[in-house]
Amino acid sequence: MERRRDWLGQPLYLGAAVCGAACAAFLARHLQRVFRARRELQALVAQVAGCEARVVVTGASCGVGLELSRQLLRHPSVSLLVGCRDRHKAEALFRRYPRAKVHRLDLLDPDSIQAFADEAHAFLVGGETGLRMLVNNAGVMRPPKTKGGDATWQTNFLGPFLLTELLNRFRKEQHRDPVRVVHVSSRLEKRSTLDFELLESVAKGEVGENAYADSKRALMLWTSVRAQSLAFKGGLFCFAATPGMVDTELSRYSMSPWLWPLTKPLRMVLLRHVSEGALAVAGGALKPQATNCFGRYMDGEVQLEDLVIERMGEKPLAAALVKWATQASALEQRAAGYER
Repeated sequence: MERRRDWLGQPLYLGAAVCGAACAAFLARHLQRVFRARRELQALVAQVAGCEARVVVTGASCGVGLELSRQLLRHPSVSLLVGCRDRHKAEALFRRYPRAKVHRLDLLDPDSIQAFADEAHAFLVGGETGLRMLVNNAGVMRPPKTKGGDATWQTNFLGPFLLTELLNRFRKEQHRDPVRVVHVSSRLEKRSTLDFELLESVAKGEVGENAYADSKRALMLWTSVRAQSLAFKGGLFCFAATPGMVDTELSRYSMSPWLWPLTKPLRMVLLRHVSEGALAVAGGALKPQATNCFGRYMDGEVQLEDLVIERMGEKPLAAALVKWATQASALEQRAAGYER
């Protein structure tokens, strides 16, 4: 009997050893990827930071936004303005960073966006010469329904649209250093069926089944049709960027709350780490030559598409989209001094 137990136990021990070795190898490669992404991001920041870098990041209380903000603050010349809906949570996260300033930003509330635009403009035009950057990072996928309309389109498109276009109006009168603007998009925008008919439905509050993909495509079309004017008139050099499939909380509403934590091991294997997502988002905009071009779609330093040229055929739809967004956000009234 003792010999039989030994015979049965040997494969179990061997299997456990192999499994342990495989896990150790995976963790080693995982950490290697994390450290490499952080080193590359730090190197890019060092090239363009200047005397005093000032960066604005929305949605910086978790995921890619939080990682990007923390990595930017590792450089001694970087100051950060963080826009988050939960100000208390953000203040707790950035308490140990004296060069980070937290301001409330609710992308479902146009008044909150306008107040943040005022704050962001004052922040970006101040200080010594150096890097100036806005990262429209906040985004949601299949969020719970709210009373104030569709949160997906408001957060992913109308909010960034109003914030960026207001900054453009302010900067027509006063801008010194050019601002690199990153609109965080997604490869899922390829699944969008956005057309004139769907745009009319969205305007009526009927967003359809692919609201996330449609809102991200809208972000790309807006960039394609407005990037040149924003660069020449306001010194805002706009890029779209995809972080790739990243292990964040973005997809948490797509499954039951009890199931989400159980998927963590699988997400670690299949998805990018937030450090890799942060590099993918900011890498292209941090290149020294980023203010010599605009309207590019980037994954890190790799250009995926020249939106201005390659989406020229969609210009009529893009123009209609911008017209609707201008009306829906009351951009002209707010730019003229709409009373908040």
